[in-house]
Amino acid sequence: MRSLWLLALLPVGLLAYTTRASAGTAPTNPFIVLGVDGMEPSIIAELAAKGQMPNITALKARGVSTTLATDYGAASPVVWTTVATGMNKEVHGITNFEVATDSGTVPVSSTLRKVAAIWNMVSAAQRRVLVLGWWGSWPAEQVNGRVVTDRATKAIADRVSPRDWEAAFAADLKTASRTEYPRDDDAGGEDRMVQHFLRKGAGEGYDLIFAYLHGTDIVSHKYWKYYKPEGFSGVDAAKAKTHADTIPGKYRAVDAVVGQVVAAMPKNTNFLLISDHGFGPLPEEFVKVALDIDPVLVKLGLAAKSGSALDYSKTKVFNYGSAGFQMQKKLRFAMQGREAGGTVTAANKASVRAEVVKVLGEVTYSTGKPAFSVRDAKPHEVEKGADLILEVLPVGPSKELVWRGQTLTGLVQDVVEHSGGHGWLPPGVFVAAGPDIDPKANLAGIRIHDITPTVLYGMGLPVAQDFNGKAHEQLYTASFRAAHPKRSIASYGKAGSGQATQSKQTDEEMLEQLRALGYIQ
Repeated sequence: MRSLWLLALLPVGLLAYTTRASAGTAPTNPFIVLGVDGMEPSIIAELAAKGQMPNITALKARGVSTTLATDYGAASPVVWTTVATGMNKEVHGITNFEVATDSGTVPVSSTLRKVAAIWNMVSAAQRRVLVLGWWGSWPAEQVNGRVVTDRATKAIADRVSPRDWEAAFAADLKTASRTEYPRDDDAGGEDRMVQHFLRKGAGEGYDLIFAYLHGTDIVSHKYWKYYKPEGFSGVDAAKAKTHADTIPGKYRAVDAVVGQVVAAMPKNTNFLLISDHGFGPLPEEFVKVALDIDPVLVKLGLAAKSGSALDYSKTKVFNYGSAGFQMQKKLRFAMQGREAGGTVTAANKASVRAEVVKVLGEVTYSTGKPAFSVRDAKPHEVEKGADLILEVLPVGPSKELVWRGQTLTGLVQDVVEHSGGHGWLPPGVFVAAGPDIDPKANLAGIRIHDITPTVLYGMGLPVAQDFNGKAHEQLYTASFRAAHPKRSIASYGKAGSGQATQSKQTDEEMLEQLRALGYIQ
């Protein structure tokens, strides 16, 4: 009955494959793949030299390590989907962080992926899989095993599969470890969740585990200059003291996870540690300041509210659809005849404009630097409904605003400084160890597209002829290769609907996080 249930869920193209997937193959060992976003090889080396990477160092000592070539602007959802499918972005369909729909922009989702992922392929071979936190894995696909999606810390539908595991998952999630990962806003909750279920899953008999940790990327964007201040001017001494160990701390947390997984998994497990790209200093630092401008306008007497809604009869200017992390805010006059109750007219518009420019120009950060400047909207901005454009200035920002001697708190939600990046495509990490791994393997040229075909070969499963990546058979020992001649299949077929799945509960929250990281505008 279980097999019949699974067959009904397989992507098109896998049905014909499933009945012959394991026929005539020698037994193989289980595989764990741990993907770590933005992990930089040189930082691992630096920390290892200080004795701070004992578990990754041990993994490298008994296995093989190299760098992993990236692509697609090192955009995480695109790269991690390529890792999980062996396909180019044009084929798998995940081409950016977000996708436009008839009801607005939403983050990518599993239904947008057009091809099978490795967990679908392995499920079709009647092997058990565990997927943990993989980017774009929500809503959870039904597999031969379990899926904990990238939105599983949110109380939303289809965050895990199978569906009848939801209640037990929710209870278990409350016990997830809060010790190895810092309790911060830099994916700390998501990474602790993955750590908890990875540590448990490593000993539960899965044939394949695909797990993902995110926090290293986030802290590297935000705190690079405090870890490596060379090349940056005016580094704040207090912040440097606070954040000098933030990046190393995340790396040590990953190393702790590696140690826990190795200790929990059976001795015959093959273990692969990868990252989607490396990291380095940005040529020029940039800053994002998150604030909802309407409460600022109300505080300055330029707008008024009646309950939770704007009162246009007492409002001079208001925010016109600008998100919190947008550094340019579209402002609109409360025009008579256009906004209900609006009092700004063609006759007094110039004087209202002068007052708006003057008042907003008086606002500074607590550092003394000006917070805003205002200009007239350009023709293309007018077409989108703006009358004025407010620029949130990036120099010397703080979470406090000052106006006419008053300190205004609670208006700036966040200040995110970005000093690290990866737009030049620095290669990521590749470390493999296990009973079937050849420590002397020559992996020159291995890239993100090659992970799925290489892992499939290591599990004794066919490699699809339509993959854009290839299987690096030389990763494995001569005895493994002799016992497992490479087999192929034309294709693992299509999957998903090609349409994004929406969640009003989490979509805007995720988009706001992506804006904060500078990934989308």
